Amino acid sequence: MSRKLNFFTAILRPVGYAVAKLKFGYKYKKATDLPPNYIVLSNHVTDYDPILVGLSFQPQMYYVASEHITRWGWLYKVLNFVFEPIIRYKATVAASTVMDILRKVRKGNNVCIFAEGVRTWDGVTAPVVPATAQLVKSARCGLVTYRIEGGYFVSPNWASSGNTRRGRLYGAPVGIYTKEDLAKMSVEEIDEIIKRDLHEDAYARQKVEMHRYRSKKRAEGMESLVFLCPHCRENGTLTSEKERVTCSSCGKSFTYDEYGMLDGIPYKTVYELNQWQRGELKKDVENNVLYTAPNASLHTIEGHDLNTICEGDAHITPDAITIANVTIPLSTISDMGIHGRRTLIFSTTDNYYELKVPKGKNIIKFMYYREFVKAKTE
Repeated sequence: MSRKLNFFTAILRPVGYAVAKLKFGYKYKKATDLPPNYIVLSNHVTDYDPILVGLSFQPQMYYVASEHITRWGWLYKVLNFVFEPIIRYKATVAASTVMDILRKVRKGNNVCIFAEGVRTWDGVTAPVVPATAQLVKSARCGLVTYRIEGGYFVSPNWASSGNTRRGRLYGAPVGIYTKEDLAKMSVEEIDEIIKRDLHEDAYARQKVEMHRYRSKKRAEGMESLVFLCPHCRENGTLTSEKERVTCSSCGKSFTYDEYGMLDGIPYKTVYELNQWQRGELKKDVENNVLYTAPNASLHTIEGHDLNTICEGDAHITPDAITIANVTIPLSTISDMGIHGRRTLIFSTTDNYYELKVPKGKNIIKFMYYREFVKAKTE
């Protein structure tokens, strides 16, 4: 165990408690009867999740974090010195990350992983990274599954930066499994308990409990997720202000209330609206419709350095992503993900890329587009 990490964990725990309680009114259940060492797997709903999960555990933990934090300058230097995060490159095989995790747990340490690899966008737990169950099996240590409830409404992934709300927020361990328990399970059985324990449908819970989440800017940033107007179906014409989202093409709007519900369109939840637009996008892929992300910039990542390749409007078709004079065939893209709200990450056989769009623009439609192209060709 790291004495330094133990020291800073003890010092900073009261700070984390104050942030979680004062900012969100967070309530949690302490983890007890824990195995000698273990991997914690949690769903991922807010940027504050490491604090929220950590409060339930007295022993120290190492956290797996996205590679983009290495470009946070002095802040990353502080985080790296204090917490020694295990860095994971999104949209890659991440073999080095797996080895780092295994080395930690085999030395008797505890590691926390947010198993989806991305925060939920529409309130339903995203698919768990497929290799997670194999990692747990290979680690030969205990497993603790953890679920955060209410986080989607406290801090929607699409919301503008810093736009958090106060309302019901709760976290607790769901299952505690010893290494002996896991030794008796197949990888498939471990995968099933991970998916079961971590699954959270924020809207299914909210429709029953109906908690309020107050904010004066509660709809702001929704265009980071919603790219099609639900009234006229125009692409990229939505803007948000306070509780309202308005289309510049047809002039119509809809609202997002304090319960996270929508009004003014046939879809009552963000999940339903997102499912509708995904269905429309799938039709567009089948009809070879071009999608555009304006004012984008393309970068490569080498080590932890970001190198700008070009700038301009980015276009995606069933064949390729094109920006300025650079064309990247979709067939060469091995994986794709998002960090933040407006940065698409993808790896090819030769490079690791970031495609960024400015505030008020949407890039998730490119990830959805590639997902449907891939499904169509498999």
